[in-house]
Amino acid sequence: MNIDKICEQLTIDEKIRLLGGVGDWHTYDCNGKIPSIMMTDGPHGIRKLEQEKVGDIETSKPATCFPTASAIACSWNPAIVKKMGEAIAKEAKKEQISIVLGCGINIKRSPLCGRNFEYFSEDPYLTGKLATEYIEGVQSLGIGTSLKHYAVNSQETRRMTSNSQIDERTLREIYLSAFEEVVKKAKPTSVMASYNRINGEFGARNKYLLTDVLRKEWKYQGGVVSDWGAANDIVSCMKNGLTLEMPDPKGFHTDVLKEAYKDGRITGQELDNWTKNVLQNFVSLHKNIEENYEVDMEEQNQVARKLENESAVLLKNNSVLPIGKEKKVIIIGELARQMRFQGGGSSHIQPTKMTNAIEAIREKGYQVTYIQGYQNEKEELGEKQLQDTIEKLKQEYRKEDCVILYFIGLTESYEGEGYDRKNLKIPQNQEELLAEIAETVGKNHIAAISFGGAPMDFSFEKNVGAILHMYLGGQAVGESVADLISGEVNPSGKLAETIPFSEKDTPAWRYFAPPNDDVEYREGIFVGYRYYETFHVPVKYPFGYGLSYTSFSYSELNVPEVYSGGKIQIRFKIKNIGKVSGAEIVQLYICPIESDVIRSHIELKGFQKIYLHPGEEKEVILELDERSFSVYDVEKKAFSMLSGKYQICIGASVHDLQLKANMEVVGNSYFRNERELFPDYFREQPHGMEISAEQFYQLLGGEPKHDKEKKRGEYTVYDSYQDVVNVSMFGKFVRGVVHIGLKIILRGKSERDPAFKMVKMGVEEGNLEGLIATSGGIATPKLIDMLVYNANKKYLQAFKRLLKK
Repeated sequence: MNIDKICEQLTIDEKIRLLGGVGDWHTYDCNGKIPSIMMTDGPHGIRKLEQEKVGDIETSKPATCFPTASAIACSWNPAIVKKMGEAIAKEAKKEQISIVLGCGINIKRSPLCGRNFEYFSEDPYLTGKLATEYIEGVQSLGIGTSLKHYAVNSQETRRMTSNSQIDERTLREIYLSAFEEVVKKAKPTSVMASYNRINGEFGARNKYLLTDVLRKEWKYQGGVVSDWGAANDIVSCMKNGLTLEMPDPKGFHTDVLKEAYKDGRITGQELDNWTKNVLQNFVSLHKNIEENYEVDMEEQNQVARKLENESAVLLKNNSVLPIGKEKKVIIIGELARQMRFQGGGSSHIQPTKMTNAIEAIREKGYQVTYIQGYQNEKEELGEKQLQDTIEKLKQEYRKEDCVILYFIGLTESYEGEGYDRKNLKIPQNQEELLAEIAETVGKNHIAAISFGGAPMDFSFEKNVGAILHMYLGGQAVGESVADLISGEVNPSGKLAETIPFSEKDTPAWRYFAPPNDDVEYREGIFVGYRYYETFHVPVKYPFGYGLSYTSFSYSELNVPEVYSGGKIQIRFKIKNIGKVSGAEIVQLYICPIESDVIRSHIELKGFQKIYLHPGEEKEVILELDERSFSVYDVEKKAFSMLSGKYQICIGASVHDLQLKANMEVVGNSYFRNERELFPDYFREQPHGMEISAEQFYQLLGGEPKHDKEKKRGEYTVYDSYQDVVNVSMFGKFVRGVVHIGLKIILRGKSERDPAFKMVKMGVEEGNLEGLIATSGGIATPKLIDMLVYNANKKYLQAFKRLLKK
């Protein structure tokens, strides 16, 4: 494709129209002069809709549903994550799709974020390594990707208007680090700009993120696409680094851009540059479309099965698992029949097949009895249902030859895109029934098979002898359960995030998802295990934790005594000292021994998954470089390797450090002594560092503008629909009509349904300008202007706008 020649052939109107999508999923064909390409949601499978319909996230064409990112991250295996990317790309080619919208790499700031199932980890190093392979896997077949959501998109509450207030060092070390890794190494086709504001400016028009960091510093040459409806003030978006607005702007932003071109705010050179970017990074992908591309869908299912087999985490096992074929298996819980295998929202996939755990375990040759026990979509456990379950269990259970598999976890209404959780609780009926079962038969013959896209309350552990945690394991999760409980596959997954005792133990608890748009990242760099380990906060299951049916030993750590730069190798040995084959995920952490800089006491800087037969021993070599010992120096505007003494730790989890050795690093000094600035950090405290508002604003470089006290007269099209409509009679009337309309559009769906909740919250919390594009034409520019005028008591302007064509 000759980009310059095509650009010369396009009219001004065609160039401008090319900057916005057509419908929900296509690019513009410039009146037939260029091909149109299609993109679809990912990231754990293809969601190609049969038709474009407002609020429809479920009527997509069948596709392989692979494990979600929260699951595959627990594999700690970049190679199989790459295979997943390749498998997804095959189905994209089959459906003539040019870009898969994924993968999502936002850091898990809080376990309560409703979309955490789409993200890998709380740790940027692990996230970056896995996401790099995913992107390379998809793009190896000529299919484009969209790395998302750039950036600091840590909550679903008010996600389209929230303002992530974050200091520069935290931004660079935690929230941008994985993006930097993937952009530089995998060169994703596109990066998706997030809905939220970052330090006051929306992601899709954030010059610092899109131009200064992404383009100039990281030398990114790809495209930048807006999240759907995230382009506010389209002229500013384009000038500050956006390439393509999605979805269809319905003529609104096209007209705005034309007007800006006419009055000279947009130059011809700028328009040509933007046009060439779309042609190069989006339209050119059409050349990779293949007619009649064939995919073996059963093979795809087996890929999904292998992925989940490597990702499931054995959290507890008092010799309950694996289960011998001579044992009778009693399966209890509706989650065994109607399995939870994916999250709710835009990534919702129609699977090509689904074998539930009951069928899969029977196919292994086990004698299986199934008892429903509880209902997925109910919170309460009726007395009759309880008694019937216990009575049937008594009839079937024989202590010497039975194992109970109790299926437990978060049901569909508990987590999904568009809304956050309030706590870590699981459905009460599941816990009550399990407690009764344990009281009846004892816990030593009960194994819990658990599901969920994020950490949850595992206090039920006291009532079981084993826990096999599947996360959200894709369409082959039932077959994977059978593989793992039978011992045909040895569990090898390890947690890619910490599971705390309570949401109140989490570092962002006081600042996560507030009832206004101000979101203060006061916990700073202390996200996940960095917080728990530095401040000695007890957790239920630590980062990197996971059991196996075998055991491993570590030995012979070899570490250089002094390091001053370049790449160095850390060597040690790992041995399978058990009786069955298995895989161990070895983890390398660096621990600053003493520092005058605020730092985590421990950071992951290397890992590898090692497969070993009984008695087999291998040498492991992991590399470190300057970045391994660096912090972001806000004065130098660069990462800086700090001098000092470090401990190199090798272990099976952040709590299980088997080998340790000291090393002297010769590097730089930080620009300030933070013992003087933040003395509380350097004192032993039971629950972390308390940072004052004044200290936080000092880190930010000044007190930010707050959104808490907005008054009538101050509302704009960038405020949320719910904030604007609530303050005027006209707004309340419109809200009532919209609510009725939503019920009609989503008729047949419960208000607990993730699809209903996502669409409702998308409207309620969506910023007004964004709704023009995402509402299917229902929210017109005239209606939006009238809502804002009425909210600001500008009734004459509202009346004039009503009369204006």
